[in-house]
Amino acid sequence: MNILLVVTHILLVLLAALVGFVWGLSEIVSAFRTETGRALRTGGAWLLILSNTVAAGGVYLFAATAVAGLDNWHSALLIGLTWPTILRNLNIKVAQPIQPPKTPEEARERDSAVIRFEQMYAGFQDLARQLINAALTRQRMALVNKAIELDLAALEKQARLLIATAPLQSSAAEANQYVDAVLNRPDVEDIKEALLAAFIMNNFSRSALEDLVAQHERQKRTGSSRH
Repeated sequence: MNILLVVTHILLVLLAALVGFVWGLSEIVSAFRTETGRALRTGGAWLLILSNTVAAGGVYLFAATAVAGLDNWHSALLIGLTWPTILRNLNIKVAQPIQPPKTPEEARERDSAVIRFEQMYAGFQDLARQLINAALTRQRMALVNKAIELDLAALEKQARLLIATAPLQSSAAEANQYVDAVLNRPDVEDIKEALLAAFIMNNFSRSALEDLVAQHERQKRTGSSRH
């Protein structure tokens, strides 16, 4: 086989895989938004990204091997973008008897002999998301436990200031209504503080809450040193 053709084919597979890599990255950005940076530091994120990368490259490799005329960059790019649709329709039947099924039970047995690649990928995807979610939840819970040591008034003030200074003001009224609703809940203060802390993290990033907690801890150290 011509070495140039082999190298070209490998580069095209890598191109499709690169598109899959970007696809996986976009899934994490879309799902975790302000937590994207921290999500990328988890094993689950790289499981998701690598599964997308391998799947895109593998689907292109399969398609280019099975169908003539796909050994070009625009085919690799197109398949890299549309590989989930191709995967959704890519099933391998372990056995295909000549005779049609005689009973519904026999039809179900034959269906169970179909390896559905979409289901395999969905399993990897769900596992990756659960791993990311579990890691981020543990981190966020630790921060919330620190935040509820603050006064409810301090958390309310931080939330109001963030709402007022946010560059996007389209949902400011709704956000203030949410803060009012939290304060009016018939719950103990710890629950209200936890809800406001979660509101700050979800809408203005974890760093906004970390800044307030750090400021509170500095004030505690300063106060204790005076005594």
